[in-house]
Order: sequence, then structure tokens, then C-alpha cells
Amino acid sequence: MTITTSRRAFLASAAALTVPLALPAAAQMTETLSPEQARWPDSFLRIGEDGTITCILPTCEMGQGTHTGQAMILAEELGADLASVRIEMPRQPSDPYRLPFGQMRSVGSYGIRHFHDPMRRAAAQMRMMLMQAAADRLGVPEHALAAEGGRIVHPETGETIPFADLVGEARLLPVPAEPKLRPEAERTLTGTNVPRLDTPAKTRGEAIYAIDVTLPAMAYGAVRLAPVFGADVAAMDPASVQDMPGVIAVVQVPRGAVIVADSWWQARQAADALDITFTQTEHDMLDEATLQARIAEGLGRDDVPMTLTRGDPSATLEGAGTVVEADYAVPLLAHACMEPITCTAQATAGRTELWAGTQGHDWKRMMLERELGIPAEELFINTTYLGGGFGRKTWHHDAVQAVLASRSVGGRPVKVIWSREEDIAFGMYRQTMQARFRGAVDADGRITAMTVRVAGPQMGAAIVQENNMDPFSLLGLVDQPYAVPNYAVDHAVVDIPVPLSAWRAIATSFTGYWMESFVDELANAAGMDPLAFRLLNLPSDSRARPVLERAAAMAGWDDAPPEGVHRGISVVGSYGSMVAQVAEVALDGERVSVPRVFAAIDCGRAIHPGQVETQIQGSVIDALGPTLRAKITLEDGAAVQSNYTDYPLIRIDEAPSVAVEIVETGAPLGGVGEPGVPPLAGAVCNAVFAATGRRIRSLPLSDHGLA
Repeated sequence: MTITTSRRAFLASAAALTVPLALPAAAQMTETLSPEQARWPDSFLRIGEDGTITCILPTCEMGQGTHTGQAMILAEELGADLASVRIEMPRQPSDPYRLPFGQMRSVGSYGIRHFHDPMRRAAAQMRMMLMQAAADRLGVPEHALAAEGGRIVHPETGETIPFADLVGEARLLPVPAEPKLRPEAERTLTGTNVPRLDTPAKTRGEAIYAIDVTLPAMAYGAVRLAPVFGADVAAMDPASVQDMPGVIAVVQVPRGAVIVADSWWQARQAADALDITFTQTEHDMLDEATLQARIAEGLGRDDVPMTLTRGDPSATLEGAGTVVEADYAVPLLAHACMEPITCTAQATAGRTELWAGTQGHDWKRMMLERELGIPAEELFINTTYLGGGFGRKTWHHDAVQAVLASRSVGGRPVKVIWSREEDIAFGMYRQTMQARFRGAVDADGRITAMTVRVAGPQMGAAIVQENNMDPFSLLGLVDQPYAVPNYAVDHAVVDIPVPLSAWRAIATSFTGYWMESFVDELANAAGMDPLAFRLLNLPSDSRARPVLERAAAMAGWDDAPPEGVHRGISVVGSYGSMVAQVAEVALDGERVSVPRVFAAIDCGRAIHPGQVETQIQGSVIDALGPTLRAKITLEDGAAVQSNYTDYPLIRIDEAPSVAVEIVETGAPLGGVGEPGVPPLAGAVCNAVFAATGRRIRSLPLSDHGLA
């Protein structure tokens, strides 16, 4: 398979109609642009003379269906044929295609919810310009026309003009400052299950992923990395592999070496044979028990600043009759993407071009500028499809390796591919965390007080807010949905020598498990049904109520489950959406299986209901692996696990049936790619309690002999 190196030629063409996408923070960015740059501020919506509609947005496609949803929004508002819409990513990170926080990245389930309103506005502007051009040509008032199917239509006479035929006239008109959006009655495309735009290429094997990229004269790179976190190269002997078949170069890179060869297998064999030693570190003897003991010390510290407090939780707990205390823990987790880390680079004088499946153009740019001194204007990034991302592909050590490898062979393109073992054992991990909960309930079953102490690393140190608020550690706790009048949260920061990265749903992937497990413990202490207890303690207007009630109804909560089946319930809000899940578990001896999960989501308007359903289903399966068995542990300063054999994901024969229903409450648009993850572990562990009477306060279940 071959990927072309030129995608920006259309920007040089003046014979097109372009409209800016008015994103938040646009004003402050366009002020710094040159007149040439300002012709195309922020992001583009463009109609070419062939009728193709192109929108450039900084969101990648990694299976979540974002590009199809974005195209639906544009086609609907513009009145275009969906098949004519293309979503592309910018190639230069210096271009001002930015999210509100000023960077180009695909994170936080932003793809639809952030761009929905700006895309509608830009499409409405373009539609009005096309209609005005048609009105001028036909000599009729603009309000007598309609835009549909990629044409401007005059219903009275039946005359139609394709959008492409109006480009020359429309591009000379001013962009309307106050475009008129279509009324809801005319929004007939969003909310339907159209075929995904990327499905044909993927089913035909034509879709280009990073690992598929092929360029003329391309060489291949395999890596050999220091196994201990924090170690680097002490010494290496390139001559030890220089005469092996196909070997072209041996390149030292941060934390290891890249062997460049004519084929990846030749490079891999040479990497394994390379005579290389690594520096010793203070972490060489670090093991899992020591790491967890270090974090546990944070649970008892008394020097921790309060992140959130309301009421007087300490006094209320002191005087309460029913108090529950529980400690919880979660391990390090790998992302384990199906497609391992891969990047192709061609580094020549004044130009560095990359081909990669990346979630973060700007992070890649910043890393290359910081470590290799590459100016942003000399960097070009071609974004391929991603074979999974989940936060892992926001980090770009492979880009540094590929650029250094290409430089070492005179600018020849080099594709660096990490093996599965390197992807898991040398990756970036979700942080391991512990928490201590204390809570009180009164005689009526109402939660009167709760305190939460979190202990563990501060992964989001660069964006920590006031009062030690690290969203990568505390989301799901500071914004939990229950009406607790006396409530406090703090975070005892415990640094660990392990590289960390956002993992699907970030903090809520574990805070949701903690909170919903503890709420279940409070319900049990109050002698109440878990669903009834939650509904009692939620505000009357909480978005959690309708999804809880819907998920419970789907599962037949009020009816006895089938013999041998037990149920647990959970509800967690994240990324602007609210998701409730009921998990059914069955026991085969001591082994837990999860045959069915029922999920209800309120994500605001569902742009593509089928894609919402598949994302929740995928999230459940993704979350079930670490709930049952998957974890990363340390021994001698290194990760023990290195492949799917010892970091097991859910197999098809154990994947649950996942029923999904969408609850539309009129709430603003929420994310979909991540909110299905946080409720799953709590629902499963609460079902395990219903089945066995055992509270599962640490994951995975295999540590308790249950999976």
C-alpha cells in the first residue's frame, strides 16, 4: 500500500469557495496571522469546482466514527450529498486548526461535541452564499430557493444549479456574519444510521494505517529500549550487528537504539542481537509490592491540601450512627492498541515529513522541536487511520526515533515499528492509584457525609488547577452526581518512576469504579436496594436519574434474575454525557463471567445513534479486560507483562452481549468514545458482591481468584 506525500495542493487554488470555521479562541489566534494565513483562518470548509466539499479539522479517525458524524453535520446544514463530503486533517501543526485550549489533538471525546456548533455555522454561511449567488443568477429572491442534494433548487420552476457551478460567483460574496441555521424540522440526516464513510476502504483493505505506509526507497527500523524506567544507553557496539543481513545503520536514540535495515524482520533480529548495556538507576530493584506500599503511605498523610470541601464532613462523620470506610486500589494499565506504535519519517534539509497515526499533532511538534530542534514550519505530518489510540498515541517517542533514523541514512524514509512486546512493556501507562472513602448514611438512607482521600501520581501536573486539582486524577470525584451536603476530596501526590499517559476515560476509569462501589456499600449499610438508594440520593433534576431508570428497566431490575445470575448497577458522568449500566455476572465455581450488560446513555443529541451504540459496546469490552484480568506490574524496575498472553484482553468467546439505549433529555452534546468505560467495573463488582457477598476493592478480579 502507498500513501501519497501531497495533500495540500488544493489550498493553492483560488477557484474554490472557502469559509472559516469560527472556533472558540479564534480571535486571539487570527490576530497573530499574516495576511496570507488569515485568508484561511482556523479550519476550512471548502467547495471545489468538482463539487467536493472538504473540511479540515484537527481530529483523527481511530475507529470512533468521528469523521462520519462530522460529515453528517456539515452535509445536513449545507444541503449537500453526504458522499461528497471529505474530512481531512491539517499537515502542518503550525496551522491554526485549534481546539479551545489552543492545540490540535484528538482527546477528551471532543470530536463531535466541540465542532458541532462551529461546523453548523460555517455550513450555514456557505449555504447562504451559494443561495445568494443562485438568486443573483436566476433573478429571484433568495428566500424562494432551497439547498438540497448538493444543488440550489428553485421549487417554483424546478430549476437546479449544482453547488460546483456556483463556486465562482459565491466566492466573491462576503461571508455572512449572522448565518441562519436550519430549523430542527429540516435536520433529517443527523439522528440516522447512515453507513460510515470509512467502511468501504476498511472492508476492501484499502484504508491506510501507519503500519501500511510505503514510500520509495523506504527502510525499516526496530527499537531496542532500556527495560528499566529512567535508564538510558550506557554503551553499545554497532559493529556487533553491522554485518547481519540487511542492516544499514545503528542509531542511538533516547532510552535505546534503532536498527535500520532493508526489512523490519532484519532490523528486529539485529536489535535483539545488538551488544548494548544500559545505565543503572535508583529504580532497578523496584517491585510492585514496594510501589503499592509507597502509594499506601499517602492515604495516611496529614499534610495534604483540600481540593474540594463543602459543609463539615469531619464533624458529621464523627457524630454519625452508620459510618462505612473502605480503601480501593487500581493497577497500572497499558493501552494495548491492536496496531503497535509506528511512525515513518523522511528528514531532509529544511523539511521533516512524518506519516503516523497520531492523536496529537501539537504534542508531536513540541516533542520534535524540544528534542531535535525542528521548527514548526519545517514539519509536515500525514495522519493515517489509527488502529486504536485510547490516549497512547498522544505520545511520540517513535517520531523522534524515526527522524533520527532517517537522518542517519541521508534522509531516506524510515518506518519505525515497535513490536507488541515493546508496545506493552515500554509503553505509557494509566496511573496506579489508591483511595480511602468514608461515608455516613442516616436512618432514611440519605448520604449525610463523605470524604475521599486519593493517593498516587499527579499525571496532569502541567495542568493542575487551584487546590491541587488534577483532572487526570480527580474527575469523577469532584463532580460526582450525588447530593452529599458534607463532602471533601483531596489528593496525596505520590510520585512514581513510571511513564504515564491518558488512558480511555482517564480518571473516571477508576474514580467511577471507586465511587459506585462505595455507594453500593452505603446502600448495603442502609439496608436498601442499590437502585432505590441511588435514586434517593440524586438531585431531582440529575441527568443520572433517567439513565439509571432506563438501564434498570432494560435489565428487568425489579424482576428476579435467571438462576445463577446476579446483577450490579452503576452510573457515572463523564465528558458531558451520563451513562448507567447494569451488569449480569455468573459464577462457574469461583470464575466470574459477564454474559450481559445493559447500558443507557444521555449524550445530548445522538448524531449517529448506531455509532453511539457501537462506542458504548466497545467501551464495555475495553473496560472488562482490566476488570477481570489485565494489569501491569513491576519487577526489578521494569514491567513484567509484554504481550496479550500476560496482558489479556477480552476474547470474542467471553465478550458480553451489550444492549444500549439512548436517552435524549435535551442536554448539550456530550462525548461518546469514553463515557461507556467508567461504569463497567463498578457494575460488575457490585454484581460480584450480590453473587458472593465479597466486596471487590481492588482490580483485577483475577487477583481475588475470580477470573
